[in-house]
Amino acid sequence: MPSEEPFDAGQRVDGPSPPTGGAVETAELYRRTVEYGFDRARDALRRHGLAAALLFDPLNIRYVTGSSLMPVWTLHVLDRCLLLPVDGKPVLWEYPAATAGPAPQIDVSVRPTRSWSVFDNGARFAERAVRFAGEIHELLKEFGIPGDPVGVDRLDTPGFLALQESGLAIRPAQLAMEEARAIKSADEIDLIRRSVAVADAAVTHVRDSLRPGMTENELWATFTGHAFANGGEYVECRLLSSGPRTNPWFQEATDRRIEPGEIVSFDTDLIGPFGYLADLSRAYLVGDAKPTARQQRLYDDAQQFLNEIMSELRPGAAFDELGVRLSRQFPQQYHPQRYTYIAHGDGLSDEYPAILFDDQYGGEVESGMVFSVEAYVGVEGEDEGVKLEEQVLVTDQGIELLSHAPHESRLAG
Repeated sequence: MPSEEPFDAGQRVDGPSPPTGGAVETAELYRRTVEYGFDRARDALRRHGLAAALLFDPLNIRYVTGSSLMPVWTLHVLDRCLLLPVDGKPVLWEYPAATAGPAPQIDVSVRPTRSWSVFDNGARFAERAVRFAGEIHELLKEFGIPGDPVGVDRLDTPGFLALQESGLAIRPAQLAMEEARAIKSADEIDLIRRSVAVADAAVTHVRDSLRPGMTENELWATFTGHAFANGGEYVECRLLSSGPRTNPWFQEATDRRIEPGEIVSFDTDLIGPFGYLADLSRAYLVGDAKPTARQQRLYDDAQQFLNEIMSELRPGAAFDELGVRLSRQFPQQYHPQRYTYIAHGDGLSDEYPAILFDDQYGGEVESGMVFSVEAYVGVEGEDEGVKLEEQVLVTDQGIELLSHAPHESRLAG
């Protein structure tokens, strides 16, 4: 149940250990999670008027089937894909020698991958793509939907042109898939808790390892090493900066040496066990130095904005109205360098929906959504900034804080 106490980030302590269970129990939990995603995805395709979807995004493939292999590689090389009909057995194109990674948790037909990449085919890439388009047409005939709209989530130019020129009725599929992924089951939330617990522990390790004279890269390695040793799969960014590199935000770790009295800010962006995102940010003071008044003000302002977001994030709240209202509450001096997102969905990655400062879109917060709430505060022209972020679950009663990594007590007001 959500806490009745007001949010006070400075008082939080280390969170609980990751939920544990036996191998059989965990396997059953994961199977239920995938079956839930499979059903939600097909229902979403029906709502969007799609007879099937051709999925290349490895996150969508994992959501529907539970299978994953080399996700970072397949984010840019479109070898693995899945044809998901709203009725009928899905077809998964997989590496023939694949033995690692989670296996499919649903009944699928497996075929060898049909790469048309230049890496694999050189100048023959176009003819390979045409051959794959023909294979898709034959499958659609078998499913009895040869002329019906088929959604595609992401595709490169040769693949798109081959499907288009073959006469396939191509439609966008990503919105349907993101809408399906937005509402988490109880089992999914269990897996998300495990990922966040891994991130919390790795962030605590960063705090305890932080010393003047370390490079940013060395400090970032303490995070990734600890997280990967506890089941983390990969990180999507390397957003860690120190001292004058904390303003403006969005700079990745370098070989710069960290000095006493500086702030280090970082964002986890961790894909943890079973592929679920743990996305939180912390800022720590380096060494034994006493914080400056400006450092404390920045930290307090970031905390306060997070508290305001979390107090507004409830079922039924409109995305666009939240964005407008919270934008007005954000102190004016920080607007020129504000972060794009006030909050964004979490699941197998950063996901729909997003609460934005500008160009907001419609929709409503629902129970079962998981969000990261964001605050970057830094004044244009100054040399320090603070990035804080929490991960929360929306429930019928309000929100539950999922992230519990320690905050910097010397900076918190």
